[in-house]
Order: sequence, then structure tokens, then C-alpha cells
Amino acid sequence: MLATMAFVFTSCSSDDDDDKKACDTCTVQSETIEICDNGDDTYTLTAGGTSETVTKEELGGLPPADFIGLICSLGDIAP
Repeated sequence: MLATMAFVFTSCSSDDDDDKKACDTCTVQSETIEICDNGDDTYTLTAGGTSETVTKEELGGLPPADFIGLICSLGDIAP
């Protein structure tokens, strides 16, 4: 799923509102990809209307903002 998403990202942003979870997003052709910190070393990754929980280890040692930023960067170089 992540490899597929990497080919369509065009922009990224961070949303850190005190009233809700800390989330980072990428927007692709009107589609929002989001990763939100659950506060327990797990994160909710949402794309295409589907959500999955990923662990801190599954982020490959990257903070969530860097993880989603990497995916966005890959999407920027995809044809």
C-alpha cells in the first residue's frame, strides 16, 4: 500500500492542533493521505478511505513527519 501511495503524492503538511491528534498529511490529486500519532507508539495511516495501524518500528526509525515527508518526496519524483 505504501509503495502505491508513493507514486501519487504531490504535497505535504502538518496539522498539530491541541484539540486533536498530531497528524501529518500528503494530498494527492484531491486525495488526502494522513498519519496520526495515537499517543502509544502506534500511528493510524489513512489513505483512499482505508486506515491501518502501524507501529513505531514499522516507520523504520523515522518520526511520523519524516516518514510521510519521505513518501511525499518519492511521489514528487514519480512520473
